[in-house]
Amino acid sequence: MRTFLLALLFLTASDLCAVAEPLPGVRFDIMPVGCRIHGTYSTGEKSVDEYIGRKGGRHIVQTYAGATGGGLIRTTMYDRNGFMVHKEWADGKWESFAPYSCFAVPGSCRYTYRNADGQASVFVGKVTWRGDSVISTGGFEGQAPFPPTEFTPGPFNSGARFDDGSLSFLVTKYENCGDVFQGS
Repeated sequence: MRTFLLALLFLTASDLCAVAEPLPGVRFDIMPVGCRIHGTYSTGEKSVDEYIGRKGGRHIVQTYAGATGGGLIRTTMYDRNGFMVHKEWADGKWESFAPYSCFAVPGSCRYTYRNADGQASVFVGKVTWRGDSVISTGGFEGQAPFPPTEFTPGPFNSGARFDDGSLSFLVTKYENCGDVFQGS
């Protein structure tokens, strides 16, 4: 379950400019290829997400372990609008979101989740603004809901911060990300 939540939260879509209207997907139109987003989880684990570019109409982000970007953890694919549609984990497992994960998109949220273990579930939820963050509630039909998750967007409409009550994440550094974020 924790792996599923991490998959949904971190790159659902990876850094949004807070506005009082529905958020677009990740802004790959302004994110340069090679942009590396460093972050730390409340467990102490560190990761680096790197935008690889487009392949076959999808935007590709690879996530590496550690502060310097060690071994590959997963590859995340986004549709042309910057919404997460697929993840491939380094161990060969995969997850898909159809039509896309709307976990951090304000409004009603509904998508079909599938994974390599044979799970096929429908997520139903609601995402609302609270200050400059969004709160996502909901869960798989017929199951207990997930804990409410707070998601704060950053400069690329990707997660600068999230917190689900038991696990949190914070972007600590932007590297090779152009002029969008000072200090990159």
